[in-house]
Amino acid sequence: MFYKTILKMMCLLMCACWGLHAAAQTKTISGQAVDDSTGEAVAGVTIKVKNGPQSAVTNGQGIFTMNIPVSGATLQYSHVGYEYGEIKASPSENIRITLHKLDNKLNEVVVIGYGAQKKSHLTGAVGTVNMQSIEDIPAGNLTEALRGQIPGVSVSGGYSRPGQPATISIRNPLYFSKDGGSQDPLYVIDDVIRTKNDFDLLDVSEIENISVLKDAAAAIYGILGSNGVIIVKTKRGRPGRTSINYSSSYGISNATSMPKMLNAYQQAQYMNAYLGGQYDFDTATLNANTNYYTADELDYFKDHSYNWLDMAFQSAFEMRQTLNLSGGSDRATYFAGISYMDENSNFPGLRYKRYSARASTDIKLATGLKLALSLSANMSDKKNTYNKQGGESLDNDWKTLVTASPMFPPEINGLPILIPNAGTSANINNYNYFGVHNSNNYTSTIGNSVNFQANLSYEFPFIKGLKASVAYNKNIANTWGKQYGTYYDVYQFNTLGTHGHILDTTYNRKVSLKNGDFVRLNPTIVNNYQLNGMLNYNRSFGKHDIGFLAGFEQTETFSDGVSGMQEGVLVGGLDNMNFATGTQSASETISETARLSYFGRLDYAYANKYLLQAQLRADASPNFAPEYRWGYFPSASAGWVISAEPFFSGLKQTVNFLKIRGSIGFMGIDNTKPYNWLRSYSIQTGKAAVFGGNNDRGLAVVTNQEIANYAVRWDDQNKYDIGLDASFLRNRLSATLDWYLNYSYNMLAGLTASPSFLIGSALPSENYGKAKVYGVEAALSWKDNIGKNWRYEIGLNTGWNDNRVLVRDVASGIVGTEDDPTGKPTDIGYWGYKYLGMFRSQADIDAYVAKYNITKMLGYTPDRLRPGMLYFEDVRGPLDVTTGKYAPPDGVIDANDEIQLKKRADNRYGFTLNAGISYKSVSLKVQASANWGGINAVESAATKVGKATYINRPAFWSDVWTPDNPDAKYPNPYFSSTYDIPTDFWWRSSTQIRISMINLSYTLPSNLIRKIGLTNARIFYVATNPINLYNPYDYKDNYSGSFDAFPVLRTSSLGISIGL
Repeated sequence: MFYKTILKMMCLLMCACWGLHAAAQTKTISGQAVDDSTGEAVAGVTIKVKNGPQSAVTNGQGIFTMNIPVSGATLQYSHVGYEYGEIKASPSENIRITLHKLDNKLNEVVVIGYGAQKKSHLTGAVGTVNMQSIEDIPAGNLTEALRGQIPGVSVSGGYSRPGQPATISIRNPLYFSKDGGSQDPLYVIDDVIRTKNDFDLLDVSEIENISVLKDAAAAIYGILGSNGVIIVKTKRGRPGRTSINYSSSYGISNATSMPKMLNAYQQAQYMNAYLGGQYDFDTATLNANTNYYTADELDYFKDHSYNWLDMAFQSAFEMRQTLNLSGGSDRATYFAGISYMDENSNFPGLRYKRYSARASTDIKLATGLKLALSLSANMSDKKNTYNKQGGESLDNDWKTLVTASPMFPPEINGLPILIPNAGTSANINNYNYFGVHNSNNYTSTIGNSVNFQANLSYEFPFIKGLKASVAYNKNIANTWGKQYGTYYDVYQFNTLGTHGHILDTTYNRKVSLKNGDFVRLNPTIVNNYQLNGMLNYNRSFGKHDIGFLAGFEQTETFSDGVSGMQEGVLVGGLDNMNFATGTQSASETISETARLSYFGRLDYAYANKYLLQAQLRADASPNFAPEYRWGYFPSASAGWVISAEPFFSGLKQTVNFLKIRGSIGFMGIDNTKPYNWLRSYSIQTGKAAVFGGNNDRGLAVVTNQEIANYAVRWDDQNKYDIGLDASFLRNRLSATLDWYLNYSYNMLAGLTASPSFLIGSALPSENYGKAKVYGVEAALSWKDNIGKNWRYEIGLNTGWNDNRVLVRDVASGIVGTEDDPTGKPTDIGYWGYKYLGMFRSQADIDAYVAKYNITKMLGYTPDRLRPGMLYFEDVRGPLDVTTGKYAPPDGVIDANDEIQLKKRADNRYGFTLNAGISYKSVSLKVQASANWGGINAVESAATKVGKATYINRPAFWSDVWTPDNPDAKYPNPYFSSTYDIPTDFWWRSSTQIRISMINLSYTLPSNLIRKIGLTNARIFYVATNPINLYNPYDYKDNYSGSFDAFPVLRTSSLGISIGL
């Protein structure tokens, strides 16, 4: 008994010691759980020691505390909407758990017109933007940031001058209207119809999500949505502690490629080659011609060459700052944000600044009763050089700098030169950028807008799922435009050299050139409101999901703009009308428009696999007479989730989701100016009869301006779409495919070609044309992990689009000929002369004339043909108007020999690749794009001859035919009538391949940033347009269009984003 008692006591002691030992072998650790893509803290994450009893849950700041064995442990973590994961932990370190969102996006809610819908229930072609992929892009406007993000959405332009917007189109719509047809989509911000400028002024930091309606889903917006709809939802507050996020970035911009032009010596040789062609390279004649460059002048220009563009063009800097805060309680939440963007120009003194501020709050006033308020404001300030001389064009500065002769400096002894041989009257050829810039001539536009929005909603307690709401939006915007132009002085310098081609340092006279000589003001104010009332019902009954929406929308817009100008600026630099004494003039433009609409939508889903949607909108437009004012635009769509069927269960391991869908919509668009159904008149002063000698009274006469068409009405458009959505291999691979057809009829068009009688007024638009646009678009993406630390993703967007003109006004003499557009695409290909070769000797001329029995080539008889000319194929003779056929080759090269050399000129194929890879806290994202399938030609601005006005030419003109260079690549410049024409000699590949964006970021460790009070911190580097992988041009960037247009810019930006 004694031994039993001793044994029990020993066992109890051992157990107690073991417990004490176990307690001594654990230690407390802490850590934080964050979203791996945003760096934001994640609350409610469950963390458990693997094969142990310890567990914890993160708090509102994502922080947790728990005990683990001193030897370390493996922590298991999980959270709804995020992937399950494990991480090894030791007591000596702070733990940072990065959570990765589940890639299955089928349960995501997508914003659609006047509401939202589960992505798996979508039956229309709706694209969404991944906001994380564009948050760091240093874009001056929001449109630029959407480039390559969604198939079927085309973004062109941008990445140019500060404040110069990019353009956007959805599925390339086609219109004929002469009274304002537009390809612009509709922009909707927080359920309010806004302008493209409002959209571009948004900062990415204040946007929650962006959706694009591409098919009949846009029918809920009626006439306004025919070109597609871009829907933006801005950020709102969420319950929780106050969260503060700040981002700052600085960047530098330069041209992706500067044009390569002739230097001074090459330009002098080019001019000599031109004169040589003119005078058959007769030495005596050339030496006697004062336009000819002599040996001493050529030697001088070998060492004296001036690049005006390099002297003016500089690196541009940009800065972006954003600050947001949000938080709240269950009863009220708030969000506030401000942003600032500052871009200066590659030309000194120019700028673009943008300021924005937004504040919103959501308040639960009572059970089911909520009030949402928003207030936002924007200001933009843009300044450019005012270029009035030679035609009012923003690009006059670049154009004149790039084509300025390198034989002359822009200034001598600080005085701007008068360009030789360009005359003394103000024109584009003697425009001196430095003279204009030093005179502070500018055009400035300052825009301000304030927007207030209130939404009151009530959820009825006695009918579950029923909600009523009323929303009011008020917007007031104004712009202040100002142009200031003056005379500026240039100096005509004496010349040196045998033929006087070298400028001396002394001048003989001063010349004043006119660049406007006035002060002009253009203030404008726009005042509008939108009022909406809606009734929503959403309810699930077992396997049945039902949604219903009914509402109305009323808008009114008033604008008033004034233009006032005073000429005769007294003193340069005083940009004030008080210092101008010349003629005054003023005009005013007032417009007022209104719309009234009713709309509704019915959604039904059975068992999450059979999906139906029907929509209807009624719109009233003031553009039409009362009898034709109302239009009714229905649409319907359906979807079938095949993967939800029992028979599909065997494939679910491979094909996780498969849905087919289709939509049809009957839409319209009011592509005409207001009141086109009324006869219009114009008032012309000083043209009426004068009686009693009162010829100073400015008598007026009223003239008929345009005939009215009382029956003018909507363009009609039927939209068809068939689509497929699928995901495979545990949702790692996803695919979306769409085929679409937009058939337009009763299109507004001006019948100006076919009328056979003369009338005294302009003809009105009529509902006459027909056309169709069709295409295919696809999006593929793959996302996966490699081990625990590596993640990667690849996304591919691609598409193909075409159109056909079915009915259009055609002149009687063109009907049935190759010039008749009926049945053809708007891209009619490339027409021109078939190039055969270049005459390099008289023998080549003789052989050509003999082979083709040439009697005349582009106006030249055989005896006037010269080496250095291009020559072309004799394809056919004149057109027989009775038969509509061309005669056989007739030995004459003329306009009859212009044929379709290529059926399509535009690139019809292309793709955008978005790829990303990350390792722990480092991530890299790359966007690349390619386009091909068409043909480009060297632009006319580059093929034109540079004559005695010293207009410089691209560098390829250094290799031209002369007797000393018979194997030259390019013709002699004198014979421009044989090369400055459409011909395949100038063809270049239209293929474009480039890396358009690189984004490298690093998220700082949590244990480091928590010591200074931060919840997250990230450093990032972004480069836009960093690498052009293929360029068939040796003198310019193939993305810039013409060499004498402002170039595409490459930007490198470094920034930081932090959270508190």
